[in-house]
Amino acid sequence: MYNSIQTFSFPKTLLLFLFCNTAIFAQKTDSLKKTEPLQASANIQITNNGVSLFPNLMLGKPAAIINLTVGKKHIFFEPELRWRLNGEPWSYIFWLRYRPKRTEHFSWHVGGHPSYVVRPSQVTINGKTENRWISQRYLAAEFVPVWHQSPKFSLGLHLLASKGLDSYAIKKSTYVSIQPRFPNIGISKNYYLGFFPQVFHLTLDNKKGVYYSQMLSFNRKKLPVYVSSIFTYKIKSTIAGDNVVWNVGLNYRL
Repeated sequence: MYNSIQTFSFPKTLLLFLFCNTAIFAQKTDSLKKTEPLQASANIQITNNGVSLFPNLMLGKPAAIINLTVGKKHIFFEPELRWRLNGEPWSYIFWLRYRPKRTEHFSWHVGGHPSYVVRPSQVTINGKTENRWISQRYLAAEFVPVWHQSPKFSLGLHLLASKGLDSYAIKKSTYVSIQPRFPNIGISKNYYLGFFPQVFHLTLDNKKGVYYSQMLSFNRKKLPVYVSSIFTYKIKSTIAGDNVVWNVGLNYRL
C-alpha cells in the first residue's frame, strides 16, 4: 500500500517541482528585462574665477568644480563639489532630484539639497581669536519645468528657494529664472556651441535684484574636453556685488 502511494505521487511531485522552477525562472528573466542600469556621469572643470549666481556665495578665485550624477530610473543623486585650486574647500551641494519620464515636448524635475559654504573666518574661543574654517549651512528646494521645441531649442523656468540654518547665513533666498536653451548650435561639421542665457530675479532676505547671465560652451563632437564661460550682468539690484562677473573654464566630461 505504501509503495503504491509513493509510485503514484512521485510524478505529480516532479511535475509540481518543474512547474514552480519554470515560473520562478520566468519571473527572474522578466525582472531582469525590466531592470534599468545605473546611470553615472561627471564633469570636471578648472576655472579662473569661482563664480555663483548668488553673490554671497561667490569665491572670486581660481577653482575646481566637480559635478557628479548617479541615478536609476527617475531618482538621481547629483552632488556639486567645489574647491579652491590650492585644495582649500569652497562649497559642497548635495542635490537629490526626481526626473519623471519626458514627453515629446515637455519635461520637469523637482529637487532638494543640503549645502555647505566653507570660508576662513576669525572666531573667538575662550577669549582667544583664532583662524578657523566656518561653514554656512543651507537647505533648498527647486522646481524646473521645460518645454522642448526641438533638439536645438527649449525654454525652461527655474524656481528655487533656500533657507539658511545658521545665524550668520542668509535666512531666506529665492531665485526665479527664465532660461532659453540652445544646446547644439552647429558652426561646422565637427564643432558646435551651447548657449544658455537667462534673466533671473534674486532675493536675499530683504534685498533683491534682477540679473542677466549666460553660459557659453565650445564643443567638438565625440571629444570629452570643451571650453565654457559664464558672464553675469547686474541689471538692477540692492544686493552687494560686482556689476559684471565672468569666468572661463576648461571642462572634461566623463
